[in-house]
Amino acid sequence: MKITAWVHITKTIGAAITPERIENMKCPRCGKETEWLRALSRVDNKTMICDECGTKEALDAAGLTEGSSIRKSILACVGRGSTPQERAEAKIRATGNMWAMENFRDTHN
Repeated sequence: MKITAWVHITKTIGAAITPERIENMKCPRCGKETEWLRALSRVDNKTMICDECGTKEALDAAGLTEGSSIRKSILACVGRGSTPQERAEAKIRATGNMWAMENFRDTHN
């Protein structure tokens, strides 16, 4: 079994979040097999859960109930295989603006 852990320290809130990656891991909330547990559960602030469950907990907290069209649109984006940073970088690269690309690299790496 291969175990890899990453630590990301968020300076703005002073918290450390460690997404865990263990092959064939199951989300403790939904029971689905997943490669990543990157979301911190809002229920106990200790349990790492899958992206979809983390998004659902956030949408519940925001008041977007089951059946909401906005909720469905957001959940359709979960698990697309790229991070928000990667999507933003792709959009900047598509503009061809070298200054913007250099600025993005300097502020995100």
